[in-house]
Amino acid sequence: MKQRVPIQNQVPLWKPLTVRNFFLLFLGETISIVGDQFYLVGLPWLTLQLTNSGISLGTVLMAAAIPRAILMLIGGVFSDRFSPRLVMIVGNSLRALLTILLTVIIALGATELWHLYLFAILFGILDGFFIPATKSIVPKLVNKEYLVASNTLIELTNRLALLIGPALGGLLISVTNIQTAFAINAATFIFTTATLLLIEDNSRSNAEIDIQKNILSKKIFSLIIGIGEGINYVLNNRPLKVILLVLVMLNFLILGPLQVGIPSLADSRFAGGPIALGIMNSAWGGGGLLGTLMPQILPKIPRLGIIMVTLASIQGFGLFLLGFIPNLLLASITIGILGLCSGFFTVLGIVWIQKQTPPEILGRVMSLGMLASFGIAPFSLALAGLLADNNLTVLFTVSGGIMSIISLFFMTQATIRQI
Repeated sequence: MKQRVPIQNQVPLWKPLTVRNFFLLFLGETISIVGDQFYLVGLPWLTLQLTNSGISLGTVLMAAAIPRAILMLIGGVFSDRFSPRLVMIVGNSLRALLTILLTVIIALGATELWHLYLFAILFGILDGFFIPATKSIVPKLVNKEYLVASNTLIELTNRLALLIGPALGGLLISVTNIQTAFAINAATFIFTTATLLLIEDNSRSNAEIDIQKNILSKKIFSLIIGIGEGINYVLNNRPLKVILLVLVMLNFLILGPLQVGIPSLADSRFAGGPIALGIMNSAWGGGGLLGTLMPQILPKIPRLGIIMVTLASIQGFGLFLLGFIPNLLLASITIGILGLCSGFFTVLGIVWIQKQTPPEILGRVMSLGMLASFGIAPFSLALAGLLADNNLTVLFTVSGGIMSIISLFFMTQATIRQI
């Protein structure tokens, strides 16, 4: 059996911030993620106001999820062959331009549903390259002993942004208008692009040399080979393969119900409109914030497989309860617990993959990990949209019940418990 990769270490949480390059990444992404929450409240609310349809909301989210999933593997290769920093700079610059354009369209009162589909597709394309880069850049900026603290810091601020940003976004939309929220998001993209440009990148990969030589045929061949290498590595790593397969099944049951169900709850069951939506999204972020601290707080962490299945069981039960909860307070508490489970596992999972994967293939492996999360999203969103239009209670109880049963089954499997 392959030796178990330890997850914890004793590096203080603040220590990676003494590394200049990591500090710049941390600062820029923190600001950007806060801005993203304004977008993530504004887009669903704008869709529901235009259409009053859960199906429309699900398909708009699908429009982003499909290209994101398809391009995730290619994005991982780009991060390995070129530079995660370069990919992030280009991605943030283009997203800033798109968000500015969407803000102008909304301000002119010319918004139509097809605009939302188009922008969702374009954002999904950029996400397919950007997300693997964000997951593979950290090991290039800090030493291995800083990985746990670095990833915990990043997830911690992600969850803190999820705690503060949605509530502020919902309040801002309620008090002013939706275009203001999108304008703020555009400004944060510009800020994080500037911080990325300040990061020193002394490495020169073979792919960067190829770009300078403009050898197109070699780049295409390298891209195909690179994807194959990433897939081959995962297929020959049994623990990694099992974890990714389990994630596919579990994400199918939770992504759609949360992304479609929470805005639909705010629109149809709870009073408060965008403020209710912001509060529930903030509850998710607050729970996730606590979850990211768990690896630093707990004296001993069980095996990754046991943690994953236990947290999935809790999430399944929480989803089931959302089908019946009658008020915003209880719903927010439940969503907060779901976020705690997500934040806890995210930190452990990322560190586990980073520590056992060679750096030269990490971008591709992380992209496969993201594919396990995002690749199933279009199908989950489509089904959730259909169920949300008919009965929100059925959406949450069916997904939560099935997730609980599957989690209990996984717990009986020795292969998963030993990971």
